Amino acid sequence: MPSCFNASSLRFLFLQKNSLNGSIPHVLLRSPNLLALDLTDNSFSGNIPSWISQLSQLRVLLLGGNELHGSIPNQLCESRNVSIMDLSSNLLSGSIPSCFNNISFGNNISFRMMGVNYFYSMNEPFEILCAPRVGTIYQYLPCVSWDSSEYVEVEFAMKYRYNSYRGDIINLMAGIDLSCNELSGRIPQEIGDLHGIRSLNLSNNHLTGSIPVSFSNLRNLESLDLGNNSLNGEIPSELVMLTFLETFNVSYNNFSGRVLDKGQFGTFDENSYKGNPCLCGPLIHRSCSTDETPPPSPSIDVEEKMKVVLIWCGSIGVSVHPTQQFYWCW
Repeated sequence: MPSCFNASSLRFLFLQKNSLNGSIPHVLLRSPNLLALDLTDNSFSGNIPSWISQLSQLRVLLLGGNELHGSIPNQLCESRNVSIMDLSSNLLSGSIPSCFNNISFGNNISFRMMGVNYFYSMNEPFEILCAPRVGTIYQYLPCVSWDSSEYVEVEFAMKYRYNSYRGDIINLMAGIDLSCNELSGRIPQEIGDLHGIRSLNLSNNHLTGSIPVSFSNLRNLESLDLGNNSLNGEIPSELVMLTFLETFNVSYNNFSGRVLDKGQFGTFDENSYKGNPCLCGPLIHRSCSTDETPPPSPSIDVEEKMKVVLIWCGSIGVSVHPTQQFYWCW
């Protein structure tokens, strides 16, 4: 991007699927009114710049499919108005910032401006891979409340199928996608404060620890993907309170105990749990019973009982009868 770039009134910037490289250009700060920034599927490298938080109007931040590395800066938590954040398919490391609960992610939804909502669903399933990036949701922004008559297209992956949203996207959708990175550490329990979030994808990282019980507070959650990590412990029974959950994936972790089978969890099958050999329950066709009949003790033949064992201690012989409490020496 040329250094002379100066567009103070710019509200939408879409540069996805080009061959742009280098660090994310600092000149973007000259567009303080940006509502949506899409730089996905390029070759941007370096760290996520902390100055992005100065784009105070930002609602949509899409940086997936690049070569960004380093940790997720805590300054990103100052982007309080963001509802959709995609940092997937990069080389990000370190932990997930616990301050993410400072970002709205749908918590400040106002339905007054939604008007008529348009939702289109195409049922073609797809699989989200780490490389190349495939499978997206196409969302259209008529910008009813953003003073724009254009239909702007934004891409975001959710629930393994293509969906299209039309209407005020800020009021319709809230999601975080951190999948396909090198993130480690525990999942912050503060994520459970994001009551308005609809999609959370933390798959294909190196996360450890258990699923926070606070996830039961994510009552609007429709898609939760924690697959391909190193998570452990039992799946919290409190998650049955997630009555809108349609997609659930904890495959290829180290979970143990009985899988949930109430509420929405009764609709999931073994594909949601594969790669966890210590999980059990009827839904995954693996018994949880620990009652095992102990193997019978080997019977001792009568003739064997009558044998005399000869033990030599130096030059002294000791004859011991195996079924009696005495012996002979000579």
